[in-house]
Amino acid sequence: MPARQTTVEGPAGTLEAWEWPGAEPPALLLHGIGNYGRVWDFVAAAIGGRLRLVAPDARGHGESVTPETGYAPEDFVADAIAVLDATGLTRPVVVGHSMGGAHALVLAATHPDRVGALALVDAGPEIGREGGDRARRLSFGRPDRFDDDAAALTYLRETSPGYSDAVYANRMEHVFRRESDGALVWRSGTDALLQILSGPARSTDAWRALETLPMPVLVVRGTRSPTLSRATYQRMLETIPHVTGLELDAGHNVQLDRPAELADAIVALAIRGSSRP
Repeated sequence: MPARQTTVEGPAGTLEAWEWPGAEPPALLLHGIGNYGRVWDFVAAAIGGRLRLVAPDARGHGESVTPETGYAPEDFVADAIAVLDATGLTRPVVVGHSMGGAHALVLAATHPDRVGALALVDAGPEIGREGGDRARRLSFGRPDRFDDDAAALTYLRETSPGYSDAVYANRMEHVFRRESDGALVWRSGTDALLQILSGPARSTDAWRALETLPMPVLVVRGTRSPTLSRATYQRMLETIPHVTGLELDAGHNVQLDRPAELADAIVALAIRGSSRP
């Protein structure tokens, strides 16, 4: 089922979003740092029309606007609200991976009437040191450009090994922009990534926010991920009022490692959220 691209006017400029038709209730899918909306392609294929899906490219990523400033969580939440309004999503299950999970949590805590259910995918109030170091290394240690497709693909395979050929093809198509001379450059701006990663830590506020969530919540952890530790995951399950936990044999990018299992969990959560008063 192919994705349809749609343009949304956000607070800082145009946002590109990707829609897959399907049944109600809907889902809003928020990607992690350095990624893009179409990173959810494999989950969308596994959902197979059971839910209507919308996955925006976050500001500073993909084909969306890259403003000079404005990369606090509240800025991304304002963008998410604009996407909800423009696409007519009513109380969707909001699924956030990594950075997208942090933004999904703020959205759910500050606009609980707009969110039917919440899924935090390898995302939590505290990030493991190894996971944070890897994010910074991939964001700031990367080459600015690649002379040809072979060089770019080699880099992706060396820095993020173990994925299927289909995943690398997806990343080649959506993570790079082709220049007039044929070279490939990153769609995600380095300055934007720097502002995101250098933002203030908000772990205390995030833990408090988790305590107040009125909607059903799913916390997903990749057991091979360095980002969400088992201790943090366990504390989240003890903190969130209406919570279900799911651990999968996956790295940080659960949506790429275990799309079918994640898809089934999202559908089940959406059904729970749709019955919420």
